[in-house]
Amino acid sequence: MVGFRKFQSIQALRALAALGVVAFHTNGNVLAYGWHPHLFALVSRFGEIGVDVFFVISGFIMVFVTHEQPPGFASARSFIAARIARIVPLYWLLTVLFILLLVITPSAFGNASFNAWNALTSFVFFPSLNWAGITAPVVGVGWTLNYEMWFYVVFAAAMCVTRHRVLVAGTFLALTSLLRLLPDGGVVHQFYTNPIVLEFVFGCCVGVFYTSGRTVSLTAAVALLLVTAAAGKAFAPTLTDTNRFLVFGLPALAVFIAGLSLESKVRWNALLERIGDSSYSLYLTHVFSVPIAAKVLRMADGQHRLSGDVICVAVVVISTIVGLVSYRLLERPLGRLVRGRVAVGRRAA
Repeated sequence: MVGFRKFQSIQALRALAALGVVAFHTNGNVLAYGWHPHLFALVSRFGEIGVDVFFVISGFIMVFVTHEQPPGFASARSFIAARIARIVPLYWLLTVLFILLLVITPSAFGNASFNAWNALTSFVFFPSLNWAGITAPVVGVGWTLNYEMWFYVVFAAAMCVTRHRVLVAGTFLALTSLLRLLPDGGVVHQFYTNPIVLEFVFGCCVGVFYTSGRTVSLTAAVALLLVTAAAGKAFAPTLTDTNRFLVFGLPALAVFIAGLSLESKVRWNALLERIGDSSYSLYLTHVFSVPIAAKVLRMADGQHRLSGDVICVAVVVISTIVGLVSYRLLERPLGRLVRGRVAVGRRAA
């Protein structure tokens, strides 16, 4: 099996995507504490697209790491087990921590309150309304993981029955997206018919292209980037959940392809690669580190003598360090533990 980690560009893109999301959330938190970022605000407002880049990367990797596996239940089970070992341990740990903090010190989260149903569905990656009436799990950024898990389930089901798993999974997700045209059926209907899942399919298609031994030239990648950026700008004034896969998804696809086209042409920064390794930890832990860092910095600079841009950069740096530590001390050990348990279970079966 060919390993996707030979693509250093993917690790760099993961790092940039995670930093983009952190910057996007940092700007809002720093504003809430009374600073007024300027240059940082201009850049960070594009950070939200990091989520879409992650989705495209995920689709690519799923194809790349499974393309040599034959269809059947055994392959699908191995695939799902690997994804659970990668996603679940750290996410569950942080979900438990957030719930405990919410119960013990609810005032730390403003008007937030404990919701038992939302807590339960958070652990099983099922959409539900949180305390604020938003479709999100206890750890707010986990809404993306709900879509990740949904994609994994669909992809694994396709693996059970055919080698043409991308065609089957992509067709199924396209058909469910069309159900968005039906009258609103509530939280579950809105969630599972969101065409944002097509961003995974975008990545899958690139994966099929690359596993066939072909690549995209830098010239073609740049042209695609320019076209999709222009198309995204045309859609931007009417950005909705329904057209996000066009407004953000297509530019994210173009950014990803551009990154791959630079694989052998750029010597990627080692720090970016390390942040890419820890990008999952950074993505999850910044929910804690960003507001805490902003609050501590407000205590240190109560008169707001420092500029908002400096404070924002400091918060991002602190969050990045927390993500690196989380990866080393929590994510990697927990992942090894779960993979070991899964391997033992398979041998016993």
